[in-house]
Amino acid sequence: MGYSILNNVKVAIKEEVTEGTFVPPSTGSDFIQVLKSGASVEASKELLERDLLGGGLSKATPRTGLWSTNGTINVEAKASGTEGDAPEYGLLLESGLGSKRSGVSKTTSDADGGTYSDKVLCFATADMANFKVGDCITVKRASHYHTSHIISVGTNEVTLLEADPQGDFVDGLEVSAFTTYYPADTGHKAISVSRYIEDAVLEKAIGCKVKDIKLSGFETGQMCSWEFGFEGLYPEREVSSNSITPSFDTALPPIVLSACIWQDGTKIPVNSFEFAVSNELGFITSTCAEKGKMASRITGRSITGSFTPYKSNADVNQWSKFKANTEYTLSGYMYVPSSTSGEYGDVVAFYMPYCISTEIAESDKDGVLQDSISFTAGGGSDMDNEIYITFI
Repeated sequence: MGYSILNNVKVAIKEEVTEGTFVPPSTGSDFIQVLKSGASVEASKELLERDLLGGGLSKATPRTGLWSTNGTINVEAKASGTEGDAPEYGLLLESGLGSKRSGVSKTTSDADGGTYSDKVLCFATADMANFKVGDCITVKRASHYHTSHIISVGTNEVTLLEADPQGDFVDGLEVSAFTTYYPADTGHKAISVSRYIEDAVLEKAIGCKVKDIKLSGFETGQMCSWEFGFEGLYPEREVSSNSITPSFDTALPPIVLSACIWQDGTKIPVNSFEFAVSNELGFITSTCAEKGKMASRITGRSITGSFTPYKSNADVNQWSKFKANTEYTLSGYMYVPSSTSGEYGDVVAFYMPYCISTEIAESDKDGVLQDSISFTAGGGSDMDNEIYITFI
């Protein structure tokens, strides 16, 4: 018998054509680069006790019922390396959130009407279908890129959350391509998770959906990660060789520097920020199913998080929001700088339009006081989307 080591683990994910029918990896791009801290596939079965009399305190050997599988996949929070493309772990975001959309590179134009400002970009009518509320775009002035989320879409113009410090936009500015993930009530993709041990043993998690998505480690000067938790219909393990060489993207993870957090479109200095999407998963069970479970549905969703703005000695604005239950937006992004000052790529961005503070505690950073704020993100009075995650 040989002994397995953690460094020789490979993980692949595939969308299932029929939920509950395993789909193995077929190309190198089906594999994703995972962190050592999260690449697990767990297996369990429900214990059914046999409550019989006649044996004293001894119990009869129990039976087992429903099978279960769950695990974690943790990855670096990075983009794809190609502007606008989905990251290699995008299928996990689709499984957990439900929807995605993409926009192609365009050039600004006011030929069909509209008036520029430092928050308003004008486009030809034919280009407007590329943009939706919640998308994040980068506007490329030479040496002065500006990244912001779209908060409204008109006939020939989009309005951004954050104003461009360079002033009003003009004709001829290139706008980035992007891919945005956002919540849906249905359509969460079922996935097969393959975990190869030493390219010799295959651990399968079948009929899985992502229950948890957490952005962790968004702290000054650090690299952060996505932590995905999944649950599926049943597990399987077998001796099975892998001859596929993984093909990972070449993108670098951003460092959390020049990575601002914005509250209601205004920069706030913070030392840390995190959020988590938690799904409730309901299983469709049947007496006819070999392992008891046929499929699953996402039946509920909640989004919570925290951030640590420095405590002001001139106002109590954060307290006022907490006291009045005032809704506010939270947004942020991080990127990989280019060799040209003021220009960058591989943007990872997030936007929550309807947040309220649920707790305010006090912390400090090297003796400097902070408000340690917990928040929840909802859909507002119109029950709109709670979160948008964009890659540029």
